[in-house]
Amino acid sequence: MSHVYVLTNQHQQFLSKSNEWIDGRESTKLFRTEHKDVAINQMFEANTRDVSLRIELLECPLDSKKHPQVPAEALSDEPLVSADEATVNAQGAGDPDELPQPAPVETPPEHNPEADPAPAPEVAPEPQPEIEPEQFPGTTPEIQPDQPPESIARQA
Repeated sequence: MSHVYVLTNQHQQFLSKSNEWIDGRESTKLFRTEHKDVAINQMFEANTRDVSLRIELLECPLDSKKHPQVPAEALSDEPLVSADEATVNAQGAGDPDELPQPAPVETPPEHNPEADPAPAPEVAPEPQPEIEPEQFPGTTPEIQPDQPPESIARQA
């Protein structure tokens, strides 16, 4: 294995092992593979997360420690600042008289009716009245217990 494939985008950023875009100056953190098909699959996966990216494969030779040697022309002019470093830099920069403001804390609402729905009121069902067959004429069964049904009587 004399070379590996790394992924780069139109902003001269490189895909890291943790699927983040970094500046590529730390070759130990770069996603790399010796197989071109694996690199192409990773390129499609990264592109589905952000379709605005124009991702390319870059074939890089390996150094003595088996890390990719990214060509200088592939690197951006300025190092990419990570989100953590940007937060630290933003807090340190600015007006010295201005106090750093704490990040707003999102608090849940006092009462969320969707999260805690009110239970349905319990209502006791009304008892069903008992109806005797004699109360409603025409509802008594036509078949008497001592007589066979008509269909059986006709067959005999």
